[in-house]
Amino acid sequence: MEEVDRIIIDSLRNLDCNLGDETQNLKQFDADLVVLSVSTCLEAISPNTVFPKKLPSSMSARLKLASNLAEYIKDLGFRGDMGYQTILYCNEVEVRKVLMFLIERIPRETHKSIPIEQTGYVPRLVRTIEENIKNSMRQMWIPSCYIRRGIREIDGGYIVNSMSSSCPLQSINLVIPDSKCQNEVLKQYWVHTVPDVTEQCSSRNLVPSLLFNDLEFPQNSSLLKLLNKQSQTQVIDNIDTEMMISLSPKIMDNSNQEVNNKETDGVVENKTMENKIEKLSVALEENKAEYLALQEDIKNDELQLSQTSFTKNEVQTMLNNILAKVKLKRKTQAIINKKENKVKLQNMIQTAKDRLVELANQWNNVQTPLLEEYDMLQSTLSIVETKIQDEKRKLDTVKDMHAKLHEDLKQKTVLEQTLLEKCQKMNKTNNRSAYTRRILEIIGNIRKQNHEIQKVLRDTREIQKEINNLSGQVDRSFTLSDELIFFDAKHDEMARRAYKLLAALRDECNNILKAVTDMGVVERESRNIQEQIETEKAKEVGLKLDRVYSDLALIQKETQNLLKQSNNV
Repeated sequence: MEEVDRIIIDSLRNLDCNLGDETQNLKQFDADLVVLSVSTCLEAISPNTVFPKKLPSSMSARLKLASNLAEYIKDLGFRGDMGYQTILYCNEVEVRKVLMFLIERIPRETHKSIPIEQTGYVPRLVRTIEENIKNSMRQMWIPSCYIRRGIREIDGGYIVNSMSSSCPLQSINLVIPDSKCQNEVLKQYWVHTVPDVTEQCSSRNLVPSLLFNDLEFPQNSSLLKLLNKQSQTQVIDNIDTEMMISLSPKIMDNSNQEVNNKETDGVVENKTMENKIEKLSVALEENKAEYLALQEDIKNDELQLSQTSFTKNEVQTMLNNILAKVKLKRKTQAIINKKENKVKLQNMIQTAKDRLVELANQWNNVQTPLLEEYDMLQSTLSIVETKIQDEKRKLDTVKDMHAKLHEDLKQKTVLEQTLLEKCQKMNKTNNRSAYTRRILEIIGNIRKQNHEIQKVLRDTREIQKEINNLSGQVDRSFTLSDELIFFDAKHDEMARRAYKLLAALRDECNNILKAVTDMGVVERESRNIQEQIETEKAKEVGLKLDRVYSDLALIQKETQNLLKQSNNV
């Protein structure tokens, strides 16, 4: 264990733990050194936390600190017996276990793993796609409709933007019913008069028109109000132009008269012009109002026309249905009025009933074996399905295990490469050679111990074989002697005495063998007890008790001092 202690102490010194040069093994550790070592290891495991590295002077604070450290070590997964006594009243074996556990939990330095370049068709294809996408992202975007045949040249290669079927966005105003509308007349108009969306435009313009139609402006937006205002002004301008065209002859005549009158009287001419302009504006307003009224009347007439056509179609369909029913009833009435037809119908009904009963019987005869076969197939199918489900579960577990093993293999491969590079870069220092030499010495000692253990086991097996052979020889000898003497004891008195002596000898031999066996058991138990005594001695229970007594005396003194202080207060 000295080599193990040296490795532990060297590891603690590498963690900047202030251990003196005189400290060579864990037997020299006291409570202060144990707290220092444990705190240093815990700070290396969790760098964000800070642990005290010295025991406080107060005994209660010592107990609290030792309990906190023990709880933290338990949280890390330590399975041995761990408590404040392990730190305050430590022995060599327990300290060695705790420090070995903490040193194993210290994270190793992380190195950048070298990426493994994968080979194969799929990885090469993925890399090619990534390179093409990166190259295309560096270039300026061009609409697909302006690229010839949808192919674009980039950095000595080509990238396909489309299948040469792209075209500019051309939308058409589609008439689409509004689901929020409550007007029944308008709904009927949409249903019976308005054509389908696919019939209102070509297939090439259908998708752009639908997308453009979805881009509705909100009702209260300023842009929609501005567009409506512009449309109204455009309508008014159109009406103004039409009115001006219709009134152009009159205006020309009036203008000629005004030119003639201008030479006579300029003031009267201006007044008459203003009056005429006012009259024209009034007439224009009246024509506008009349035009809007006519537009409203046209809309109402269209709605009435659609409603009338819809009602006409409904009445026509109802009339056709009624006429068909009347024809059917007339034919049935004509058939029923004749007695011969009644008799024929009754005979046909009776034959149909008989045929139905016969078919039902035949169906029952056919159905029964089919149902039995169906039930049997259903049961076998359920069994097969359960087997398939079990196989699927097994397959899923195997796949998961395969994926985990594959991922673990990748990680181990990367770790192996990094370790090989690190091993090549690292210099073979004296510290590493010392570690290697110590490890080789430990391995040699383990081999020697293993050889000795195997030798003891072989000797034990040989002795056990000899014991079994001797016990078998004794049993066979007694059995053979018993048979021979018992055969002669029926006729000879000396043989009877010899048989009795043989039985007594056999009992004595059995007692001797039992005593030898019990002796071996007692020796083995005594050896076990001796080993337990040595382990208890190694734990240094006496020293621990002395420390506990001294700490108890300190606690009593502290309590007395506190009581005195409280009484004085």
